[in-house]
Amino acid sequence: MKNSLLHWITFLSALLIPLLVVTGYYVTHKPFDPSFALSFTLIGWRILLAGWILALAGGMGARLFPRLPLHPLASLSVQAALGLGLLALIILIIGASIGATRGLFAVLMLGLTFLLRRSIRRWLSQWRAWREVIHASSPAERGIGILILIALSASLGTALAPPVKYDALVYHLTLPQAYLAAGKITHVGWLMMSGYPQNAEMLYLLAIALGGASAAAVLGWGFAVLGLSGLLGWLYPRWGSRAAWTGCAALFAGSTLVLSSGWGYVDWLGLLFGLGCLILLDLWQKETQQSRYLLLAGVFCGMAIGTKYPFGLLAFVSLAVIGFLSRRSIRGIIPRWFVFSLGTLLFALPWLGKNLLFTGNPLYPFFFPAAEMDEIRINIYFEDEPFGDWQDVLLLPLRATIWGVEGGPGYGASIGPLLLGFGLLAGLNRRKWNEAQKQNLHLTALFVLVTWFFWALSGRYTAYYLQTRMFYPMLPAFAALAGIGFSAASFIQIASIRLQRILTAMVIMVLAFTALEVNLDALRRFTPQAALGLMETEKYLERNTGWYQAAMQTLRSLPPNSQILLIYEPRAFYCRPHCQPDENLDRWRREWTRNHDFNSIRQQWQREGFTHLLVFRSGVEFMKENPDPKHPLESLIALEDFLSAMPVLEDFGGVYQLYLLK
Repeated sequence: MKNSLLHWITFLSALLIPLLVVTGYYVTHKPFDPSFALSFTLIGWRILLAGWILALAGGMGARLFPRLPLHPLASLSVQAALGLGLLALIILIIGASIGATRGLFAVLMLGLTFLLRRSIRRWLSQWRAWREVIHASSPAERGIGILILIALSASLGTALAPPVKYDALVYHLTLPQAYLAAGKITHVGWLMMSGYPQNAEMLYLLAIALGGASAAAVLGWGFAVLGLSGLLGWLYPRWGSRAAWTGCAALFAGSTLVLSSGWGYVDWLGLLFGLGCLILLDLWQKETQQSRYLLLAGVFCGMAIGTKYPFGLLAFVSLAVIGFLSRRSIRGIIPRWFVFSLGTLLFALPWLGKNLLFTGNPLYPFFFPAAEMDEIRINIYFEDEPFGDWQDVLLLPLRATIWGVEGGPGYGASIGPLLLGFGLLAGLNRRKWNEAQKQNLHLTALFVLVTWFFWALSGRYTAYYLQTRMFYPMLPAFAALAGIGFSAASFIQIASIRLQRILTAMVIMVLAFTALEVNLDALRRFTPQAALGLMETEKYLERNTGWYQAAMQTLRSLPPNSQILLIYEPRAFYCRPHCQPDENLDRWRREWTRNHDFNSIRQQWQREGFTHLLVFRSGVEFMKENPDPKHPLESLIALEDFLSAMPVLEDFGGVYQLYLLK
């Protein structure tokens, strides 16, 4: 008895003495402050929420197509992509008919989780296939995977920090913000982009409602993870681990592709739908051309169009590929086109119907006057010129690779050197491939060549369609061709020199440079500190948006009844609901075109309730020095004259000026 009591006393002493000392130590030596704890909790919740939404989408897809003849990684990607498109449609219907509130979306999430619980478990179980792929990979291939992970970690940090990228602040995140403020999905008159298709914005609406703007950006980052899984799982069974990893490396070697996954943009969702379309066309070609796969490929194409209208080029590319693959059965081309087009229309029409219901123009804000878009605005919108010359037709892939720089003129994106560098080698050693590999090579090569044709053709019509981001849904085909090209070149050997080792070192070097570039970019922008709550939001925004942040702070401090009209500034995310953006940079020109009388313009704005003007003066000066048909010099000079008669309330470094509208 005494021994037992002594044993318990010894045990409690050994536990409590260090526990009390450790507790006392951290009472006076706190490792972090409450703000860090809050930030860390928010990080956990936002990542969990994004994963929850992806799991719901995966559960939907797994319920509808539980047994796709694909590798588990490709299957989970296709199922999740299908579920994301369906979930976006559900949110549109509920938000437009019942309402868009946090409570309603919380109930929707919980209800769908309960209904799909078995399908969600099945979908989640497929992620275990990563273990198989990693175990089967060589050390070099695992190194490729680690470098991709390092690169993606930087963009995850960007996603967790406050949003700062241009299009996110113009409409990708501003539209969901406006719908939440209105309590329903409706026509947003002050933002013409409310007529754009909005699959991604619907998903972001769900994330923002329950986790804030950063949760939406994290969800967008999740699209890139699904894209990586799907591409690897699609190539792995057919071409082996080295070609599969190289195809993924080719895609993630582009710094713009990596960085944009954390911006809260919509491009990665379009790429995911494009990958789904390509995989299903491959299944259709392989599985005795079953119509259900062709229909589902069309569904993914419709979902891509429902993400961004320019992604409709995926439909033209797919129809051309289907037609070419069906050339031996001419009678079968029309029925196959019909099946594919039916799937496309099923998921493109809801957005046209929404616009018809809200504005009377199914293609709002394009082509026909409706709602806030009159003939003047439509004409201004389409005043565009091609970029470049004949070299951007014949040498397009090369020029997009070499001259494509993030934020630069023309192509406007850095896609890395591997898509083209290895893709050009895909025709080597074709005799070594089996029939299934030859079919896959044929499909991806056709996809790339037809994309090249439409890219070059549309780029000569308008500079807008020369931008690489308009062709994100077709990039998986370029990545697959790069993986095939690497595999083809790996057979080449001279004496004791194996080309495979040299090319593998090249892949690792390029990926290492990309990982370094995107992480240095994050460090320069102080993204990790902002994500972890170690830097105040206002300071982070000031560092990354300059005088824009100072101007937004001032607008938020104006009297509550103030209404500010922005001139030549389309980003309204940080000043709503007290400001109205110049979303198409046409507000001054259309007012001046309608009425050259300054007093009438000023009185009209006062009748609309505006009390102040915020003018992006640096933008005006830039357009005066760089002629643009959308912003003729005479209208800019007229703006200068108009402003000269108004009192300046505050000047923000000569970049922005705030005027009192009297």
